[in-house]
Amino acid sequence: MNSKIRKVLNDPNLVLILVFLINVPIFGLLNKPIGNVRDLYCFIDEIIPVIPPFILIYHSWFFFLLLNIFLLYKKNVREYRNLMANLIVGQWAAYLTFIFFQTNVTRASNLGNAVFDKLISTTYFIDNHYAGFPSVHALTTTALLMALWRSNHTKTYKLLASIYCILILASILLVKQHVFWDLPGGIIYAVALYPIFLILLNIVFPQSSVEKDFNNYN
Repeated sequence: MNSKIRKVLNDPNLVLILVFLINVPIFGLLNKPIGNVRDLYCFIDEIIPVIPPFILIYHSWFFFLLLNIFLLYKKNVREYRNLMANLIVGQWAAYLTFIFFQTNVTRASNLGNAVFDKLISTTYFIDNHYAGFPSVHALTTTALLMALWRSNHTKTYKLLASIYCILILASILLVKQHVFWDLPGGIIYAVALYPIFLILLNIVFPQSSVEKDFNNYN
């Protein structure tokens, strides 16, 4: 086995990011009609406008997430582990939901020919309109927010990163990539899974510093 691969597999911290990245493509396999597809569109969606420039923020989500994962890995391993465990457990929970509670996303139909409108249309073409609840964007962004505020980043960075996280959360609705209920669904999943991922971390990192978090939670 290549020495670099062996090094990665022998480092639980790197295995966490590897597992997360391996899980990402599974979303594409589940982004299709599965069983009885529900429609969670409600009156709130009627009044939420389409703001095309937010498509840039929407597409920056994954790069922003990876950047902060890297920064936590370098500066605060404890919160890096917390975040990665939350993301992984969140992925599995969302994927199971898609299998047993698949939803449809009602999208904007009155887009124009401006640059941002065309970018939204291209996004619609590439990304199927299922697997909406819970929003993976909202779930992962909320998990990141919680990790950032527990980290040792400066208050200024925490504030700026939090503002950008809020913009990401808003973007999923303002470009009609999700219906309203997908947003609180993703947030609730991230928060509710907190004790579960702490249990996972205690298995992967026995007697680690995360044990203190688990004890405090209980």
